[in-house]
Amino acid sequence: MSRGKHTRVLLLNDMEKLDKTLFRLEQGYELQFRLGPTLQGKHVTVYINYPAAGELFDRHKFRCLTWHNPTGKEDDSDKYCKLELQISGSYQYYFTHENQKGGGGYLVVDPILRVGADNHVLPLDCVTLQTFLAKCLGPFDGWEDRLKVAKESGYNMIHLTPVQKLGLSRSCYSLADQLEVNPDFSSSSKKCSWNEMGKLVEKMKNEWNMLCITDVVYNHTAANSEWLTQHPECAYNLINSPHLKPAWLLDRALWHFTCKVAGGKYSEKG
Repeated sequence: MSRGKHTRVLLLNDMEKLDKTLFRLEQGYELQFRLGPTLQGKHVTVYINYPAAGELFDRHKFRCLTWHNPTGKEDDSDKYCKLELQISGSYQYYFTHENQKGGGGYLVVDPILRVGADNHVLPLDCVTLQTFLAKCLGPFDGWEDRLKVAKESGYNMIHLTPVQKLGLSRSCYSLADQLEVNPDFSSSSKKCSWNEMGKLVEKMKNEWNMLCITDVVYNHTAANSEWLTQHPECAYNLINSPHLKPAWLLDRALWHFTCKVAGGKYSEKG
């Protein structure tokens, strides 16, 4: 027997504050926006940044949804606009009436995870994840043996901190080059590449029944990044962030004081 379509209804009410409420939905669901009691009889327009068919997602691009009125009732009791949720991700909606914003909120469409040679579904509630600090895994040719420990321990997902080239601080998320694989993963006999990493991820998925994820924080770009040298306007500075001047002055004062202490200028003062 085929599985029927699931429909979820979201009632819209005037001035309802849902900016801090997150609605969680699944792929394949139909989401219907219907008018609550406070909006009955009003001209309401619903906007959402969920992409139209054939378009790419743009967080800042909202489109207007079309109202359906199957019975033609004048009281708006059966009036709704709908979305077929086929693309996972987080989205924002809002509605207006009388040319003013009346409310809005956020929704998340959960992804469907699949693993194994048969591409079976891994339910989100069944994910058991092990985090590895990528910089501590050593040369890439030894990763498979190290990561396999997680598989044998019963985990079905591996999380890696960024695998890109790190900055001078050696912090796991401070990247010197977002497009280059960390050269520390290469050995004298073999250079690590994105292609080699991709092959291991596919092996984990198809043979180990495991998924692999990683994350980056782009505003954690390392101070010695060549990209920042070329685009200094992309970093916090006293021109684009003048409110940071007091912090900068304090930092410089502490730096000069530290240099004097290290130089022995305060050795006689306790």
